Amino acid sequence: MKQFFKVIPVFFLLAILFASCSKKNDEGKMIPANALFVAHIDMNSMNKKLSWSEIKEMDWFKKMNSDSSAPKWAKKMLENPEASGIDFDKSLLAFGVKGESDKYYIVAEGTIKNKDNFEQFNKNFDPSEAVKKIGDVNVLTLKDKNVVGWKGDRFAYVMNSFVTAAEMYDINNDSENPADLKNGNANLGAYCASLFNLKSDSSLASNAKFGDLMKEKGDMHFWNNNSEIIKNVPNMGMLGMLKLDMFFKENYGATTINFEDGKIEMDQKFYSGKELTDFLKKYKGSKINSDMVKNIPSQNVMGLFAMNFKPEAIQELIKLTGTDGFVNMFLKDMGVSLDDLSKANNGDMMISISDVELKPDTSILKSLDGNSMISGAAPGFNFLFSMSVKDKASFQKISNALQKVGGQMGADSLVNIQLNDKYFTISNHKDFADKFMSGSQNNQFDFVSKLNSNPMGFYLDLHKLFTVISGERMSGPEIKSVIDQNLKIWDKVSMTAGDMKNDAFNAHSEMTFIDQKTNSLKQLNSYLNEMYKFNEARKENNPNQDNLDSILTPPTIDTVKFK
Repeated sequence: MKQFFKVIPVFFLLAILFASCSKKNDEGKMIPANALFVAHIDMNSMNKKLSWSEIKEMDWFKKMNSDSSAPKWAKKMLENPEASGIDFDKSLLAFGVKGESDKYYIVAEGTIKNKDNFEQFNKNFDPSEAVKKIGDVNVLTLKDKNVVGWKGDRFAYVMNSFVTAAEMYDINNDSENPADLKNGNANLGAYCASLFNLKSDSSLASNAKFGDLMKEKGDMHFWNNNSEIIKNVPNMGMLGMLKLDMFFKENYGATTINFEDGKIEMDQKFYSGKELTDFLKKYKGSKINSDMVKNIPSQNVMGLFAMNFKPEAIQELIKLTGTDGFVNMFLKDMGVSLDDLSKANNGDMMISISDVELKPDTSILKSLDGNSMISGAAPGFNFLFSMSVKDKASFQKISNALQKVGGQMGADSLVNIQLNDKYFTISNHKDFADKFMSGSQNNQFDFVSKLNSNPMGFYLDLHKLFTVISGERMSGPEIKSVIDQNLKIWDKVSMTAGDMKNDAFNAHSEMTFIDQKTNSLKQLNSYLNEMYKFNEARKENNPNQDNLDSILTPPTIDTVKFK
């Protein structure tokens, strides 16, 4: 197995998560303007929240460091990453980009602190390779598939993203054409060298939106160029026939993540071309209808999505895509028009899931052998979809069309449709819908205050979710231990969105933890270590099930206990 691939992924992953950085305004000067995505890590901030010494105390680290087959130089780097010559008081960047000949590259960039140590660190991967000069850039091939280049105090690793797992780890890799490898290395080397001499207008240094992202205070920054990503989709199929340019033209995403005490915060900005920006400004909503949310007839809400929008936006958006003729034809057969969709509602919409529990299911199912019979468990919950009514006659047409498509629903079928002067509602239980439609509820939910001043809001109670699946009915002590660990750490997720500021569509998300006093990065570190220990215990008890995926897969129901 190649020593490079054994160490570099772990080394860079840990370095990204746990070292330190200083932000500059020129972070984009070695990143091509057409980069598909960029990840930037503020290492200085990260290291203050979780130090390398804390990482070294983790069980998985101790096991990796005790590997007697690992070369001495690799263990030295794990003990002290700065022995690599990399400056962990500076930024670390990673990005994906389309290079020459339709090749896609993954690039990692950073700053060199000690040039001699850096050169020796990289030569360890293949002592037979020599440093070559491409112009004024030093380039070194790293075991067949990758190269590293450096000039002054800057370095760049370039990797071909289409390398297969077998090639990466030298598994049955004897059939490779040496000439292809040589040409591939030469192309990677030339591309790597070109990054050090990018002109300003060919790099992200000239992109003001990327520059604004780099100025945001954050532990991590992510940039995605959706226009470029869509441009490289080989076959859009039927979508290519639609007028979708407005959705993808000059479409960028800018995300800032902060690990705070007891929570992770994420701020996002979405940019688009003038046509879509003007549309969003004109038709964006105001505030979600908090009265509608408070009217949910339950104190046990697990998940909710609510939004407010201008109803005429539906018709205008369909027209902009050029599909209004097709949609009108389809709706006509159902007795509905685009005008009905726009006129029917006030622009308030809500979806909720509440009262989730596992209930014994008395239905009989055939087992795989076709003879024995088993019983199981089914989730019980209340689902509610509701919109506020503006024009009841138009909504009646929509309701009739839905019932025509769905057939005649029983009194308590999976789909119950109701309509009055105030609400249009779909629910899986008639009595639940009846209570909502009465409008007599006034429940006070703690999450409403976080959501109600925005056009869009989302809420999910993770702790309730894990509580539901944590009972004795879940099979296997190891599975229960994993669920219990999740109960100890995860609390809630919330998101608000819809405001327009400086021509950007803004969103803010929070993931809260049960422990509100400890930094979330430290908690994640401990959580991942617990998952590692669970996996190690599982491998000891079940040698044929030796991967973490088997733990994280949703657990099965122990049906025997229901008999």
